[in-house]
This record gives sequence, structure tokens and C-alpha cells, in this order.
Amino acid sequence: MLENISNNDREVNYLEKRYTIGEVSHITGVSKDTLRYYDRIGVFKPEYVNPDNQYRYYTYSQFWYLDIITCCRRLQIPLERVKAVLDLHDNKKIVEMLQEQRQEALRQREYYARVVDDIDWYTEQNKRLSRMGKDKEIRVKRLQERRVIYGSNKEDEAAYHIKLQEACRDEISHMESIKRNYGYVLNGSKIRENVFHQMGEYIDIRVDEYRFASRENILTIPEGEYACFTTEVRGNFADFGILADWLDERGYSPDFVIADEAGLQLFAYNQYFYPCEIKVLLSS
Repeated sequence: MLENISNNDREVNYLEKRYTIGEVSHITGVSKDTLRYYDRIGVFKPEYVNPDNQYRYYTYSQFWYLDIITCCRRLQIPLERVKAVLDLHDNKKIVEMLQEQRQEALRQREYYARVVDDIDWYTEQNKRLSRMGKDKEIRVKRLQERRVIYGSNKEDEAAYHIKLQEACRDEISHMESIKRNYGYVLNGSKIRENVFHQMGEYIDIRVDEYRFASRENILTIPEGEYACFTTEVRGNFADFGILADWLDERGYSPDFVIADEAGLQLFAYNQYFYPCEIKVLLSS
């Protein structure tokens, strides 16, 4: 009986005890700096102020409040949202808040899955670079029709990339993925001179439909048989010798020639060799 009374007394004292910021930090594992920050923004303030010395203390009943705040922070719920809901003292509102955060978490999961997929794509594209550089054979491929965003510049050929950026700006700004490939329409008459002469540049975003690019900037690359050859380009030079001889031997004229970059290049093209797959239309 005496033992029970003693335990009850201790329980009452425990419940009525007031706690300093250091004690709360030690008990909960929440740093004193974090507690001070919560106090400053009004999310979690000490409940009791000593009228004699103005020292401020937390009470036992506040620990559940801090526990909820900590859980919500681990779920990445903004403090302002947590405070607004907890001030209502309505558990249904807490459930609603958690459900809203669940939807946000699902959106983030989808976003990060896309980030992982984009990184894997870019990594594979760069592996493809080394493989392409070793392939010097002419391969005839049947290629499907493609629609790309095209930027040409008849006034200043050196500025074709700027023209393309202007043409595809709105389309790219609405893209969620980085997946894209650049290519060029080449002057076929310059191949035998080993001159990589761009008549324009295009970007292949591979969407079902371009929603924001101007119709005049859409180029259709026709379906057909193409002679495909990989060569390295630097500035305006590329070794087209094998391709040119192959075309001459078979009586083909390079009337429509494109060059698809391998991967998504990030370095200045005029400073580094980079592989391109040259494609000459043989028949449509």
C-alpha cells in the first residue's frame, strides 16, 4: 500500500514537472538549436513562464506535440502546414494533412524515377560513343519517318545552333526529361571534300506530337533505306572517304544527308572530336 502511494506521488510529480530546453533536448533527441528555432517561429513554444525570473519551461503535456512535429518533419511536411493543422487540435485534420503529403510523395517518387531513368539513358548514350568510334563499316538500314525541330540559317551559317535554340525553346521548357538527340542536315556535295557543312541543325525529342514548336520549324526526315556510317567530326572537318567511295561504287548521289550525334554532347564541338552517324538516303 505504501509502495503504491509512493509510486502515485512520483507519477504526479513527473506529470507536473517543468522541463528546461536542455532537458527536453536530452529526453527527445531534438537539438536545442532546433527547439529554439521552433520557439522563434511559433511552432513549439515553452508553455510556462516563471513570473519571478521569466525563465521559460516546457510541460509534460507538450511532449506529444513535439513528437507529432518530429514525425511530420521526417515526412517532409512544411512546418507552417504542421503548425496550422496542430493549432486546430483535430486528429482528422492531421490525417488529411498526411494524405496530402502522401500524394506529394507519390509525385516525388515519379519524378525521381524519371531522374534515374534519364541518368541511365545518358550513361548508355556515352557508352555508345566509344562503340560507335570503332565502327567503320557502311550499313544499310531501313529507317522510319521522324519529325524533328529544325533550325536553319541562310544568313549566317555559324549561327545555326542559335536558330535551333530559338525554334525549340518553348518545346524544351515543357519537357520533363532530358532525353534528346541533336543532328544536322548536311550539304551532300561537300562530302567528297571531307567538309562537314551544316545547312541546319535539328533536335529529336521523340514525342508523339510537338505542341509548342512552330509548324515552319518542323522537319520530316523521310522513311527509307539509308547508308549509315560513323565518323568523327571536329569543327567543319570529317573523314567521309569510305562513305564517298561506297556511294560512288554503287552510283548513289548524296542528295539528302543527315548526321545524328551520338548521345547528348556537353562539350564545345569545335574543340573535341565527337562521333556522328552519317545517314545518306538511298531510296524512300
